[in-house]
Amino acid sequence: MRIGAIGIDSSHLPVFTQRIKELNDAGKTKCRVTHFWDPGHHEWQHPEGPARSAQDVAKWREDTTKLGAVQVGSLDELLANVDGVMVLNINGHRHLELAIGPIARGMPTYVDKPLTCSLDQARSLLAMTRQYKARCYSASSLRFVAEIPKMNKEKLGNIVAIDAFGNGELLDMMPHLWHYGCHSIEMVDAIFRWSGQGAGVKRVSAICNEDRHLLDMEYRDGRLARLRMDRKGAWAFGATVHGEKGVEQFVVDFGPVYGRLVEGMVKFFEGGEAPVDLRDIVENVAVMEMGNRSITLDGAWVDVPAIA
Repeated sequence: MRIGAIGIDSSHLPVFTQRIKELNDAGKTKCRVTHFWDPGHHEWQHPEGPARSAQDVAKWREDTTKLGAVQVGSLDELLANVDGVMVLNINGHRHLELAIGPIARGMPTYVDKPLTCSLDQARSLLAMTRQYKARCYSASSLRFVAEIPKMNKEKLGNIVAIDAFGNGELLDMMPHLWHYGCHSIEMVDAIFRWSGQGAGVKRVSAICNEDRHLLDMEYRDGRLARLRMDRKGAWAFGATVHGEKGVEQFVVDFGPVYGRLVEGMVKFFEGGEAPVDLRDIVENVAVMEMGNRSITLDGAWVDVPAIA
């Protein structure tokens, strides 16, 4: 099954291409990344400057080509040669425009995190998938941490609150929660999905200082989650999960995370169920947008619109 990639300004292009190739070589998937297209406008800038950014993009292109994928000159050429598409451009502001082509053709489409940097765009994308009956999803790798399914549901009971932590890396073109907030938010969402309690965020409150972002999420049934996204602490993710019967804690082992993300991706391309419903990802986008709005309001609570 031929998979095409859109966007070369992220290390995810060679990393996903390599991992899918390894699964293919091992006979674990019929998928293979065969083509990729560069839509240009490499807005991402390395802290060391534009020259370093250009070097990284050139290296990612070279590495992907060495893995057997062919760079094409246009989106139409890409779509004519593949069976499914990964939208990997780093800038979430462009994800809707780059996903329109494959979705309008009814092609299975994976959109890298964040799905979009706008709730209106996320809703438009969701509506398009329904209109064209196109299968589509997006996910942070933190949705696939192996520690979540290892928790004991019986000893934990219904979850009443989660205290989560993660990295709060910033990127100017996707300010505040857009760039890295999605990782911690999706990890919390994955915990609630595992427990069977699902989505349903009612309102959020967020603040930002030099060292961290803090985000409070209140659910429609009374559940609570508090997320701390640090920039000076060690690079790590984890959570303390408070249940009616007990408490579980974990720190994420990143060893299996990317493998689990890519395994879910190829199963999706092969016709399997998406690891997460696109509607739930749209709610995560709503949480980020309303969290960013709360930051401008000094942490005031902001209602999260219900996603149909």
